Amino acid sequence: MAYQTQSLDTSIQVEQYLFNLWRSQNTLQRIIHLNQNTLSSRASAWYMTQKNLFNHSLTAQLHYFYQKLSSNQFADCPSIVEIIKMTGVIEETLIVAKILESLNIPYLVGGSVASSIWGELRYTQDIDLVADISINQVEQLISAFTPRFYISEVAIREAIAAGLSFNLIDNQTGWKIDIFLLTPDKFQQSRFQRQQRLTVDEIGNYLNFSTAEDTILQKLLWYRMAESPSGQQWRDILGILKLQNKLDWEYLRHWAKVLNIAAELEEAFGNCEPVERARNKSSENI
Repeated sequence: MAYQTQSLDTSIQVEQYLFNLWRSQNTLQRIIHLNQNTLSSRASAWYMTQKNLFNHSLTAQLHYFYQKLSSNQFADCPSIVEIIKMTGVIEETLIVAKILESLNIPYLVGGSVASSIWGELRYTQDIDLVADISINQVEQLISAFTPRFYISEVAIREAIAAGLSFNLIDNQTGWKIDIFLLTPDKFQQSRFQRQQRLTVDEIGNYLNFSTAEDTILQKLLWYRMAESPSGQQWRDILGILKLQNKLDWEYLRHWAKVLNIAAELEEAFGNCEPVERARNKSSENI
């Protein structure tokens, strides 16, 4: 299998130079960069909204802006405010995480936020969290998140019963947060237990993240389960494999086999030739 670049208009040599440049940054630098990147993107989107809808009401501008950022029609979201706050993805995640921590609800950050830290940085519309929420915490959860956030008690109870997910929407910023319920599934339990606490800003705040290996595995699961496999999920997977030099190959191979995604993992390895050589060298030393 041939090396696959992250985008068609980038040569292998240029891409490898870029990944070496990103690899020279420490994790905190990448996290700060991600936060600044998302903050700038949202500020630009708001500027363009005001410019394109200059003769519309502020409420109409806010609806348009929020819909574009979160892919949500806000049909049942009544509390859009008239002063919008611009926050980066890490700042917003900290707001949510601190509320969960105040309720003694364990969580981890996954999805594209985690993959942007461990791999290629990209803008994300949504924030994915996994949380261990019990049915007797629902009322506390509703109270803690309102009125700032749109939150549905019915959706939470249904998510807990089915082991699925529910949404939060920050009425002050437009960020959409998807909270997945922790299930008894052995991989999800392993992923949750292996979470990695990282400092996310210069004043010492921290968040709990899915590890690089577990982010790869989870995205491979999503990629395989999708009715139309997502090119973005695949790109995120390759981005982590290309950036990370010290992955736990034994752990990856074990769970890929258990989860029946070994073929997809091997294909991803094959699309990252330098990583494939490192993996083979590592296997020879086992």
